Amino acid sequence: MSPISQLGQEVFVLNQTKHKKEGTFVDIGGGHPELINNTITLEKDHSWSGISLDIGPPYTHECDKMSTEEYVELWETKRTTPIVVCDALKVDFVQLFEEHSLPTTIDYLSLDLDPPLVTYECLKLIPFDKYKFNVITFETDYYREKTTRGPSRELLERNGYELISTMGGGLEQEDWYVKKD
Repeated sequence: MSPISQLGQEVFVLNQTKHKKEGTFVDIGGGHPELINNTITLEKDHSWSGISLDIGPPYTHECDKMSTEEYVELWETKRTTPIVVCDALKVDFVQLFEEHSLPTTIDYLSLDLDPPLVTYECLKLIPFDKYKFNVITFETDYYREKTTRGPSRELLERNGYELISTMGGGLEQEDWYVKKD
């Protein structure tokens, strides 16, 4: 398997879950349905399911010239995972997870929004009191925004997550976590 994601997120997730089949994910900032996508390999090669959220065109990588309808149509032709086109800062995640019948233990949470402050603000909306995630990848983009990495690490550690790695070489783009228990 060669990674399709930007930093090999799917390889990390599969290693942490012992190459689990039929896992679940929530991909916030899903982007293009195939290009540098953190969850397509999980879905296609390992029968995972879940939901993806993205703000959509014109802000979505390689989809900026599309209408929202064209973006959704592209997604639906390439993926079985539903795409929710929305502003992630205006989502009731408990309601969304319930509507999509997600289990209270979700295998993978991917957070990758722009700019980094938006990713952190979205992280604060995740209902950690009701849902547990076995693996989390959180894009900090520390190389361009230094103020959110510390608070995001504190929030995740307070909720029982252990920082395993910081990825992106000298750019320090992402923090990768696992649930401690």
